[in-house]
Amino acid sequence: HAPAMSSAAVKSTGGTPGKDKQAAGKDKKRGDKQDPLHDPVRAIAYHLRGSKGPESRNARLDDYQRIDYFRGKDLFRLLRKNPDLLDEYAPSITGKPTPANPGIKERDVQIAEIGERLMRDGYYVRIDRVYEDPRPGRTRRVKFPKFMQTLPRQMQKFTDDGEGFYGWRYERPMSWTSILLSCLAAFAIVLMCLFPLAPIWMKKMVLYACLSILGLFFVVFVVRTVVFAVVWLLTGRHFWILPNITSDEIPIDEVFSPMWEFDDLDAAGNVVGRIGAVKRIGLAGALTAVLVGLYKIAPENTKAINIHKAHDSILDLFDLNDVPKGIAGSVGKVDPQDPAHIAKMDRMRREGREAAAQAAAGGESNADNADPGNVTADADAAEPPLEPSY
Repeated sequence: HAPAMSSAAVKSTGGTPGKDKQAAGKDKKRGDKQDPLHDPVRAIAYHLRGSKGPESRNARLDDYQRIDYFRGKDLFRLLRKNPDLLDEYAPSITGKPTPANPGIKERDVQIAEIGERLMRDGYYVRIDRVYEDPRPGRTRRVKFPKFMQTLPRQMQKFTDDGEGFYGWRYERPMSWTSILLSCLAAFAIVLMCLFPLAPIWMKKMVLYACLSILGLFFVVFVVRTVVFAVVWLLTGRHFWILPNITSDEIPIDEVFSPMWEFDDLDAAGNVVGRIGAVKRIGLAGALTAVLVGLYKIAPENTKAINIHKAHDSILDLFDLNDVPKGIAGSVGKVDPQDPAHIAKMDRMRREGREAAAQAAAGGESNADNADPGNVTADADAAEPPLEPSY
């Protein structure tokens, strides 16, 4: 038999063994469920990985995987603006209390120690750009490159000055917002698959919206080109309106920032690549001569584009003039009492009578010997049926 536990032993353990195991299991379960709250390093990583963290971009790392990364200076800038985060997590992460009145230097020391701890625990790694030189035709390197490479092991250190790039190895747990957006995306895909069954008015609305967007882009590009040509001809500078509108290296929320920019400045702010005034005038004259020559040799009997016919051609191309089809692909029946159908049939009968009359009047050789009754019979025979055949 197992020896009985003395009352002193029970008292020293603070309770019965069964209750202790249950309490330990509850604490462990609670700790696993609220892990970011119990681990200060994971908690601050959870915060920095979210939407309120430093600005991040996606790039190809070592030519075989995608990774989100941020700049060290953005992390410094973010934590400097949020001293509450440093006061909450820095003492437990660094093991040093926060000074009474911390200055910029003290805050930077805390940020550097937090960054080094996050790197040491494997939350991110030090990376760098693959191509050090600017792209052809550019004088400055891009802010967030598309291709990155992992630095050697001896260089895996968080810098005190905030320089360098750092790639995330920590994935934040999916939130309910992400789950909802994923469901909405799947629902949108299903709607796009059902687009052929949509009503004609909805198809036309989508078509007109797409054409409007394309027209807006066309106008923007034409205005950008004209403004660039005028400024370049007068000053020799490279001036662009919406310089980031064609860039594939920035998110869509930064397309309109800045609204305009001179794209001929080097890192020191000096103008490079300016062409002389004589060459600019000569190039403009040659281009004008080419345009005038093309205008002179253009055909003289060309006709203007009929917008109405072009519009009908587009509708015919997308099958938007036909009666909408059902799920089985059958065409809907025409209502004989429909006013539009009645007007169409009247027009067809009138055109048939006119065609028969013209045919009868055109045959002069047979008109003298023709019987009026036969002409009437022929005209009646030329009329289309009153009802369409289904």
